Amino acid sequence: MQVKRAMDVTAASVENVPGVTIRWLWATPDGAPTFALRLFEVQAGASTPYHTYPYEHEMYILSGQAILRGEAQEYLLAAGDTALVLLNEKHQLVNNGTDVLRFLCAIPLPRESIGVTAQVSLYSLRQEHLSLAIDAAIDVFSARELEVQPGAMSRLIAGDSVAVWTALRDAFAAAARGGETVMVVAVSNACPLPSSQQ
Repeated sequence: MQVKRAMDVTAASVENVPGVTIRWLWATPDGAPTFALRLFEVQAGASTPYHTYPYEHEMYILSGQAILRGEAQEYLLAAGDTALVLLNEKHQLVNNGTDVLRFLCAIPLPRESIGVTAQVSLYSLRQEHLSLAIDAAIDVFSARELEVQPGAMSRLIAGDSVAVWTALRDAFAAAARGGETVMVVAVSNACPLPSSQQ
């Protein structure tokens, strides 16, 4: 177990983002195996960039006020408010107050990335339109910008292991919304897509 005072951690400027600093409270150098906890400070009138990440993160407003901007909606936040930003959601925090905005942000630490290929077969059970579940899964794979190669009874998908596993989870959830579904998956880091072997 470790303890430290947040304000004893050195604040670093966020590159190309004036008026914003970050303190890495807990991360890999501290022995954190899974998550990082960061303290952001945003000066009045400044904002974080409008950006997205391939993972979720959670925020907690310590002091100040902000507008959380998304693609479809804006939220007014103040001390004590919390926000969940899901993977690939564009977002930005704008300090619309006169005081410094301070917020905590937790993110997963990067994992070692490896390329994988997955052979995916999907079977809709007791559903009138069998292709709806398959189309829903294919839409997820395409949205994640994975390499997708159709087969007679399955699809091959390839990409970064984290992206593939996340896409498989989300594709199954999308397909299962239509009813009972079976997904059969074989994953390999040794078998690239046939087109990738050239």
